[in-house]
Amino acid sequence: MTTHAHFLRQLLLVLRLQSLRRAVPFEELRDYLLEQTSLRDLAANYSQRTFQRDLPKIAERFGVTIAHDRRAGDYVIASADPLPEGYQRLLDAFELQEFLRLPTALNPFVQWESRRPLGTEWLQPLLRAVQQRRQVAFQYHKFWDDEPSTRTVSPLLLKEFKGRWYLLAHDQARDVLRCFGLDRIQALESTTHSFEPPADFQPEAYYAHSFGIIRPDHEPPAEIVLALEPTQGQYLKSYPLHTSQCVLVDTEEELLIQLTVYNTHDLLMELLSLGDQVQVLAPASLRAHVKQIHAAAVAHN
Repeated sequence: MTTHAHFLRQLLLVLRLQSLRRAVPFEELRDYLLEQTSLRDLAANYSQRTFQRDLPKIAERFGVTIAHDRRAGDYVIASADPLPEGYQRLLDAFELQEFLRLPTALNPFVQWESRRPLGTEWLQPLLRAVQQRRQVAFQYHKFWDDEPSTRTVSPLLLKEFKGRWYLLAHDQARDVLRCFGLDRIQALESTTHSFEPPADFQPEAYYAHSFGIIRPDHEPPAEIVLALEPTQGQYLKSYPLHTSQCVLVDTEEELLIQLTVYNTHDLLMELLSLGDQVQVLAPASLRAHVKQIHAAAVAHN
């Protein structure tokens, strides 16, 4: 069995136990694996012995301890922090990979997004550098500059936003955090110089209140209140703008939602893309800014 299949099988086991939140007999876990298309042939021969070999690997890879509940005779997650949402995204990627193996005869019935992000070849070397706390050097070509510039930074975090990938890094020379688009990075190299992250840097919290990649340093998150047409509101209910999104009013006439995010250019562009399907109710400054942009657009036509 391939390493890929091992990893996928173990990830499925953890996510299944985490979602059920109860002790589960081995036979139920085995049957669940059997239902997964990409593991159907492999899971048919999944034995108790193989399961026992998976348990220490799961503890090592995911920090999750699966224990045998002697009283119930079943298995349960004994100690672990909840797996980050990124692991569910990883499972989605595996499922997409399996979907890509569709027979050639079915290709005419599936259409893929033709736009592909650039710079994804730097994801793995950057992730290694983050884990090993090694500085990286690269050429960075801003869209508005004629020539690239040389950067040496301490990589802290990889961030995805709207299909593009970004690197948050500490520029030690200027003692500031900077965000770099991977599509603008050239000639990346890992150096032999190690680093320590800034003492107050918390990767899981840095972008917690950001919509996108902008995080203002000197202002708190704002309480954004939006009114949406009922139909558009259903889209945002099924695919929230941000993890902080909560519903204030949900009727046949309108949907009111609230976000706790920084009032940034990224958020403004997203709201403008919704056109007349959304009204900004608060804060007043953002409402006035949106009205000004719409008025300017009308004046130019």
